[in-house]
Amino acid sequence: MTKKKPDIFLGITMGMTVLAVLLLLVILIVQKSSGNKKSGVPSGQTVLDSTEAPAPSDETDDPSAPSETTTPVVVDLKPIDEKSLKAELDDNIEPLSSQWDIVVVDPVVGTRITANHLVGSDKWMEANKMLPVFIMATAYQKVADGTLKEDDIANDIKAMIVEGDTEAADRLTALIGGGDAAAGMSAVKEFASNNGMTISYNRALSATSGRPNYYMASIGADVLDKLCRGELVSKEASAKMREILCTKRTTEPFDTGLKSAVSYGFITDIEDKLCGCTMGIVNTPTRSFVISIACYDPKTMENVLARFTQIIGLTEPYFTQTQTETPDISTTEPTEVETEVSPA
Repeated sequence: MTKKKPDIFLGITMGMTVLAVLLLLVILIVQKSSGNKKSGVPSGQTVLDSTEAPAPSDETDDPSAPSETTTPVVVDLKPIDEKSLKAELDDNIEPLSSQWDIVVVDPVVGTRITANHLVGSDKWMEANKMLPVFIMATAYQKVADGTLKEDDIANDIKAMIVEGDTEAADRLTALIGGGDAAAGMSAVKEFASNNGMTISYNRALSATSGRPNYYMASIGADVLDKLCRGELVSKEASAKMREILCTKRTTEPFDTGLKSAVSYGFITDIEDKLCGCTMGIVNTPTRSFVISIACYDPKTMENVLARFTQIIGLTEPYFTQTQTETPDISTTEPTEVETEVSPA
């Protein structure tokens, strides 16, 4: 009987050891589960230890740094709606000028909006310096015909369009006419007529006397519409002329307040006692359009242009943000004016 006592003690000792091991395992499991919950990791999901974690970046996190995957945001115009645009023009420009005519054209989609106040859409207005685009196009037509070489016209075209040099315009006109200014004027008018437009070209652009030239807003819009469509002389010539025109960045009134994302090229004539006129192409990051304005109040022309840029969406607060990719954008007889002088 005394020999069985050690077996009893051994069994009790082994039983207590097993219970202690089980209790330790339970404690470890509970601690691990609690740790995962505190770290936000679901129970049962593996957590990388320090040896598996990726090496920290040497660069500091800058919340202002642009993300490589961020879609670029570009500025664009609000949609051109004929009814609303006319209403805004009436409300905003009428108090600035008594008589005006504005034409806006989107060459890509073909939208054309005409709005005028106390001026008919076929009204001629006195402006002596609104012919450079017609002169340039006629010169390129002579190059296409083989009558002139491009080297013969390049410098004067740049001076006329980009720098506003009226003497360069007169030299080009004479060159187009084979040395005869009058013949050159006739050739420019004939070119316009062949393209469905009637223009008034009565005296040299640098002249200060003589029968004046006249301008019609719709005619300016027509020639630039054809230019943007690649239909003026040829597609190649149109592209060259558009590039030249759109390098004209001056301190003209239209330059006031425009966003840096907007580029343009404009021919403008604002003189006392004459009409204030402007015609040109405006390029935004997503599309281009043509503007042509004639105003009977030259002194208010700057205000008209500034207000117009707001209405059409070129300045605050009308700019909108979009995430759009930039696309590849590639006539009636003159009527009597108020002075009863025919512009023909």
